[in-house]
Amino acid sequence: MKKLRIIVGGYIGLYPTGGATIDYIQYPLGLQLLGHDVYYIEDTMEYPVYQEVGSDWNNAAGCVEYLRSVMEYFGMADKWAYRDIATGECYGMSLHKLMEICRTADIFINISCSTVMRDEYFNIPHRILIDSDPMFTQVTYLDELNGSTASTVKNLIDTHNYLFSFGENIGRADCRIPTFGLNWMNTRQPVCMDLWKNSGPTTSLNFSSVMNWSGREKLLFEDEEWGQKDIEFGKFIDLPNLLPDIKFEVVINAPKHPGTTFNLENIERNKWAVLHPKATVSDHQAYAQFIQHSFAEFSIAKETYVKSNSGWFSCRSACYLAAGKPVVAQDTAWSGYLPSGNGLIAFNDMESAKEAIRSVTSNAKKHSEAAREIANHFFNSGTVLTEMIDKLK
Repeated sequence: MKKLRIIVGGYIGLYPTGGATIDYIQYPLGLQLLGHDVYYIEDTMEYPVYQEVGSDWNNAAGCVEYLRSVMEYFGMADKWAYRDIATGECYGMSLHKLMEICRTADIFINISCSTVMRDEYFNIPHRILIDSDPMFTQVTYLDELNGSTASTVKNLIDTHNYLFSFGENIGRADCRIPTFGLNWMNTRQPVCMDLWKNSGPTTSLNFSSVMNWSGREKLLFEDEEWGQKDIEFGKFIDLPNLLPDIKFEVVINAPKHPGTTFNLENIERNKWAVLHPKATVSDHQAYAQFIQHSFAEFSIAKETYVKSNSGWFSCRSACYLAAGKPVVAQDTAWSGYLPSGNGLIAFNDMESAKEAIRSVTSNAKKHSEAAREIANHFFNSGTVLTEMIDKLK
């Protein structure tokens, strides 16, 4: 493969958490493993969401230092930049160096609609937008077309010449995601397999996961409301009571939306062990350890992913698989594209969830080995990223 100069944009600094770090860092790392010249930039034009205690609301120092530490850890100390909207400063690489990289870059990969497309990015010949939030992205685009919200996602879509989505079922007759005639190509989350040690089954029967309860208002589409994980979680809240020999652990980010139905006492009353993000998954190392110490994952999807028949699959679940941890995941139509039944099992209701969990616990070694094989075959960064690049004209 020809060596390419590639810029990756993401949210590592803006969202300094273990899960977000792992989601985004595996793109530049995976591309480097393929022999490409790769740079990471953060240019969201957003003020910091998570500040250190006592910091001013527009102080991005914590975000910059977190990003710096991550890039140094992964051997990319001189290949990153953070452009701060408040100060106008470019941290990491100098602005002069960044502009030079942009002038000579072959590909720009904009993950999760994170990067606002300045002229220097728009002039890069191959501009890839990765839709990691299928249906949410497209309905926001529709709202902007109708003039009901400010035009940000529409501008992002219009300024990229390649559109990829984690919604594997997008464009199919049974998928409700509107496409607007745009060519949405399928992609998966790249997993750098060497980052994940296959530790095999743990002795404790703890099914775990990490989730956001509800981070935004419900979508409105075709006179229906489209919600998030809070809706789907309610359907399975009684599961620990039905499987008393299994421990269910879930890291829940405190919801920001004031209209949320989040009720910690009710969740814990139903025997879910609710863990705090800062105590368990504060950075990429803690996040990896949390997964390694789990027996398996029990993963609930956002209502919008399920209801739209999107085919979405979790970045986090792909990492569990890579660590040799079986995954029991709510089906969003992903089971039409990934194998289900051994190492990775789909569920749609309480009975199928119970059956899947019992299957995993009855033969942990078999399911652990199958999990790792699925990750290597379907999510290996070398395969996923090569296939993406091969689709560029």
